[in-house]
Amino acid sequence: MFAFAIYDSIEKRIFLARDRAGKKPLYYFCDDITFIFASELKAIIEAVDRRFDIDCKALNFYLAFGYIPDSMCILKDVYKLPPANAAVYDIVNNSLKIWQYWSLPVSEENCDKYSEDELVDELEYLLEDSVKLRLISDVPLGIFLSGGVDSSLITAMAARCASGSVKTFNISFPDAGKYDESRYAKTIAQHFHTDHYTLSGNENMSDALQEILPFIDEFTADSSILTTFLVSKLARKYITVALGGDGGDELFGGYYHYLRALRDIGLAEICSGLCM
Repeated sequence: MFAFAIYDSIEKRIFLARDRAGKKPLYYFCDDITFIFASELKAIIEAVDRRFDIDCKALNFYLAFGYIPDSMCILKDVYKLPPANAAVYDIVNNSLKIWQYWSLPVSEENCDKYSEDELVDELEYLLEDSVKLRLISDVPLGIFLSGGVDSSLITAMAARCASGSVKTFNISFPDAGKYDESRYAKTIAQHFHTDHYTLSGNENMSDALQEILPFIDEFTADSSILTTFLVSKLARKYITVALGGDGGDELFGGYYHYLRALRDIGLAEICSGLCM
């Protein structure tokens, strides 16, 4: 994951690029005389001597999807460099060129080349290798474990690769009833024999929200930022670096709506067969 800029002092150009998944943010503002870029939106606001209006189109996307996609920004005239995109700003001509340097490979040529078992083995190898690389650290390291598909996969691979006991952390909300995930995390921790910590999330959510607001550049409908913030704050007493499984549910079908989609596809195939 990356977002960076390189200044070419000879050609008077600035090269910018953002990682393929868009994990690192890169905002920019460009008018007739100014080009400003930053990893945080608040830096753009601070650098430009003008008042920014809300972009109603971006706001509409947020209300529809819960986030602001692609190159859009909540502020009018400010943009994000899209994931897997690069750009060159020509200072002399005040011109900006943006292009996509990578896209998700889609090919049906080799679909039948490998068996399902071979693909599963390859996936397992890639997961293990990825986690092993991220276990290299000079400071105390742990894993945020919710008990879901994503963090459980990370914990499984870490337990296999680590030289010693893996530290796992979960936050518990006693008043949450059936929504409290600590029992699932405990089951996974016991299975992989991790050094498990269940931290009590008794902090007032309203206070936590006020504390986290200065760090949020754009609207987000993901309430998990609160629990992630709290578990990070509490786990800091024990570790400096933490691994998480964000994105795993999207890759491995960890959400209920994926199951509903599979059910609907199955019903559609049955109906199609009946019609034929």
